[in-house]
Amino acid sequence: MKITNPEEKNLIFKLTIPLFFEFLLYILVSNVDQFMLSSYSQEAVAAIGNAGQVSWVMTLFFGVVSIASTVLISQYKGAKDEEMEKAIYPVALIFNVVLGIIISLVCVFCMEPILRLLKVEEGLTFEYAHIYLQIVGGMIVFQAIENCFAAFLKSNALVKEALVISIIVNIFNVAGNSLALYVFDWGVPGVAFSSAISRTLGMLLAIVIFLVKVGKIQFSILKSCHPFKILWKMLKIGAPSIGENISYDGSQLLIMSFINPMGLATVNAKVYVCIVVQFAYLAGMAASEAMQLVEGQLIGAGKKDVAAREVFKTQRVGLIIVEIVTLLLFIFSNQIIGIFPSADADVLKIAKVMLFIELFLELGRVTNMIMVRALQTAGDVNFPILMSVAFTWCVSVTFGYIFGVVLNWGITGIWIAMATDEILRGITLTTRFAKGKWKKINLIEKTY
Repeated sequence: MKITNPEEKNLIFKLTIPLFFEFLLYILVSNVDQFMLSSYSQEAVAAIGNAGQVSWVMTLFFGVVSIASTVLISQYKGAKDEEMEKAIYPVALIFNVVLGIIISLVCVFCMEPILRLLKVEEGLTFEYAHIYLQIVGGMIVFQAIENCFAAFLKSNALVKEALVISIIVNIFNVAGNSLALYVFDWGVPGVAFSSAISRTLGMLLAIVIFLVKVGKIQFSILKSCHPFKILWKMLKIGAPSIGENISYDGSQLLIMSFINPMGLATVNAKVYVCIVVQFAYLAGMAASEAMQLVEGQLIGAGKKDVAAREVFKTQRVGLIIVEIVTLLLFIFSNQIIGIFPSADADVLKIAKVMLFIELFLELGRVTNMIMVRALQTAGDVNFPILMSVAFTWCVSVTFGYIFGVVLNWGITGIWIAMATDEILRGITLTTRFAKGKWKKINLIEKTY
């Protein structure tokens, strides 16, 4: 659906529905490898858990221009400045292609020392993680392009089309994994190739839909639009914005190095809990992105007070939904975690405790999702990264190490520290947005 009136009643809800299913399918694509490999071996699950954390951090770099594209395109649309809007597309695409090639080379040639820094268990777990990252990471340039076009589609409110892409990619990935595991017995390498090829298919579909629904990217406009000035503006928005995510996920890599020596049951419990809790904050993810599209156009049209009301409405609804789903995950944790074939009694016991702590952690997490996007879209991009660095590293990492390793509370202590971080950061970001300093920021002055 296209946004013709950003003040339309229930517009955020209407945009959230297709985004919700898109993210649901994205989560399935991201985690289907771990689920299907859980019947293959526990080492494979632990390996893909570590590899997935590394590859996720790698893909965050592509979000620099993706986030900036979403912010600027939506605001230029609100301001009805088509000339500047069209200049964003070629600049963003070229940057992501170059960055994708660089990261692909890193994944192919530099993964072994990175996995050793994470203290991944030697043997099959290390071998599987290394192979998976070389294959999936070697083709990550295609994901960089897909991320770019996905941002373009959503900026044009083509969220249903993005949903269709996710459905097709998900079906293709499951079919490929099934062939790799159950027909050809290719194990981890086969699953890796299936995932990489399915994401490449997603890139091709996104490009085709963009060309049909929006039109060709006008590279000729680079001659007159001062592309380096546009890129610099995008980096000023996107780098701090994605820096918040990089800081968080970088801390998660370090925390994973605390967890890896705690044993295979603890590692697998962490992997499984992280998979299932995604379904708790799924609605918050979708609502925050829908809110970002509407907020950007409202700000571009000069209606900042209306934008603020929409942000707080989204926050209230997100908190209610995430707490209901997390409570259900805790109550039925044995049944839900038990769907993974390698989840034995030790894994179930550890996961139960972690999901109880999640009741508090997710309240902070969904608040951070919404408020970070709200501040980024408004142009207040530096504050979220400063808070992320301060709280994530001083609370999650420092106290996670103290509680989990020094005091020997294990993963329970680490999860308590992470919950404390999310809640304190959520309160701080909400206070920042409520004060309204972002209303004085203007992102869409001419770059010509």
